[in-house]
Amino acid sequence: ILKGMQTGVATGIKGDFSLNISKRDSVVLVFSFVGMKTKEVKWTGQALLKVALEEDINEIGEIVITGYQQLDRRKSTSATNSFGIEEIKIPGVTNLTQMLEGKIPDMVVLSNSGEINATPRLRIRGTSTIIGNREPLWVVDGIIVSDPVNLSPDVLNDPDYVNRIGNAISGLNPQDIESIDVLKDASATAIYGSRASNGVVVITSKRGRMGEAAKVTFRTQLGFSQLASKDWDQMNTDERIQFEKEVGLDKGQDYEKLSKTNINWLDKVYNDTAPLQNYELSVNGGTEKLNYYVSGSYYDQDGIAVGSTFERVGFRANVEAKANKWLKIGTNSMFAYQEVEQSDDGEYALWAPISASFFMLPYWNPYKEDGSLALQDDGSWKGTTENPLAWMANNPLSNKKYKLLSTFYAEVTPVKNLTIRSQLSADYGHTTSFYQSFPSYKPNNNYGGAQRSSFDMLNLMITNTANYRFMLNDVHSFNFMVGQECEKYHYEGFQLTTRGQTNDILTNLASGSTASSWSDPVTEYSFLSFFARGEYNYDDRYYADFSIRGDGSSRFGTDNHWGAFWSVGFMWNLRKEKFMQKYDWLTNAQIAVNTGTSGNSSINNYEHLALVSGGYKYDNESGIAISQLGNEELSWESTWATNVALHLGFIDRINLDVEFYNKKTTNMLMAVPISYTSTGFGTRWDNVGAMRNRGVEINVGAD
Repeated sequence: ILKGMQTGVATGIKGDFSLNISKRDSVVLVFSFVGMKTKEVKWTGQALLKVALEEDINEIGEIVITGYQQLDRRKSTSATNSFGIEEIKIPGVTNLTQMLEGKIPDMVVLSNSGEINATPRLRIRGTSTIIGNREPLWVVDGIIVSDPVNLSPDVLNDPDYVNRIGNAISGLNPQDIESIDVLKDASATAIYGSRASNGVVVITSKRGRMGEAAKVTFRTQLGFSQLASKDWDQMNTDERIQFEKEVGLDKGQDYEKLSKTNINWLDKVYNDTAPLQNYELSVNGGTEKLNYYVSGSYYDQDGIAVGSTFERVGFRANVEAKANKWLKIGTNSMFAYQEVEQSDDGEYALWAPISASFFMLPYWNPYKEDGSLALQDDGSWKGTTENPLAWMANNPLSNKKYKLLSTFYAEVTPVKNLTIRSQLSADYGHTTSFYQSFPSYKPNNNYGGAQRSSFDMLNLMITNTANYRFMLNDVHSFNFMVGQECEKYHYEGFQLTTRGQTNDILTNLASGSTASSWSDPVTEYSFLSFFARGEYNYDDRYYADFSIRGDGSSRFGTDNHWGAFWSVGFMWNLRKEKFMQKYDWLTNAQIAVNTGTSGNSSINNYEHLALVSGGYKYDNESGIAISQLGNEELSWESTWATNVALHLGFIDRINLDVEFYNKKTTNMLMAVPISYTSTGFGTRWDNVGAMRNRGVEINVGAD
């Protein structure tokens, strides 16, 4: 564009452009592109002008992706944080959630486990509900990552619940990610309606650029992991013997023999050199009508605890083609395969190695002289309980996970400034596990066992949006978007346990003599949504936006299927006012305020229904019985949030953001205790109570 004027032109696919200029004196052209540094060039009348733009990593943080639109953070009323993956990447860390730790004001990362693939919990601006889902909504390339299945109160507080959410996230290769946007307030999250009360995390993967030569990148990483600290004051053998003598526990002990063994159980349970290896290959580029990004990766890491390993193979293909001037089609697809062996970190028991590292005595040696595991069978294990290392080896558990995330979309531009987009998304997951209990191991009482489980999840989504932008008199800018979305979720699987195996090699389901437990869950839910958003910008000084969304869910009764959510926001850019022009040192000054609602619908899929279930016996006959009371009046949980923000910039180097927020949740979804004597049940889901969450965020940054 011509500096100081509204005259400008968009370049062609190769960067070519033509511009008619009436004056030839002191003409300055301003070149800009998303993700590149803006450049000013003085034109002195030459017929041909070549300009090269430099990549601007910081510019990524100014563009906010909501999943439906791209927003300019500098012209938005919303509270958001955006990062390029290079800004947060940590060598050796495979989990994206852990990379976000300490990067975003008022977002807490809570680790429940040290397992390699365990997904930490996220809390954005505190907790908005008591029993319901407290995790943010994850959106990957426009795909809403599926909710977990079992949302009973017990499971909601279990780390495995979070791991189900994280299956899609743990399958992502961080190197394939272009940007991460965290949406925190009503103006940003209301467009997601009933599932956004805890915030939204939007992930956008990398793409090629049209007209760019193919770029091949190979990246490898080798390393090891270890405990951050082993400074745990535990007794050695001499100290333990002295202690036992002082408290009278020395009866019958042969201390002359015991004193010859001194074991540090931390060294036996934890690995100081747990290796990791990572290999990544990617190719990206484009032609005049096509851009692409294709990658493959392999990651393998041993955990620092015995019996813990993680292996991941991943592939990604993002392709976009410009079929003609008015049609663009593309796909973003990811496949990941994971193998996980998990140690018993959550078991507070003597046979679980991590717990045992605190309780085992220093004169109990877990290994024989030949290096094999000490066993109760031959008397080589001298402890009073099982050797935890031998227990792990004879009761192995392995998991396999397959994950496919794929999106196909088409964008049509029938007239200038109008874009119509239709997107079909599929989120598929397959998880298997295999547990064995070998009969030859004495603590298993010569009675083997095997358990297999297999679960499949498919979530299909169709999203249609229409976006129209226009400008009036060069000062009034409008941007309107309307959309519709439908979602169909299906989950099914089985779990079977058999007992009575007599051979270690044949410890499988078929070799068992009896089936001790079995289950075959099937569950479904569906959503239908309509939404709209509008933005207004007056001369880059005054900004206003609104959004509204209606969600229909199968999780609620006939009279409560639908819920409505909305937001409005305003922003004043003081820096553009004439009275602020004299303060050159103040490069940014904005005041923003917004308010609105979002919701929470994360309950079991059929809690509103009175149900009967099978699996009961009476007089040796199978039968059914009432298993759930139901509540047809069950309705949406709603959070009303208000945000007031001040954004200041000094000398183009220092930024200060201060935000005040207030959130109030009403009609909270809870499993409410009821009297057994009147119904025969102890709880029933209902909408009860309210809670308030308020705070202040202060963020200071410098370049």
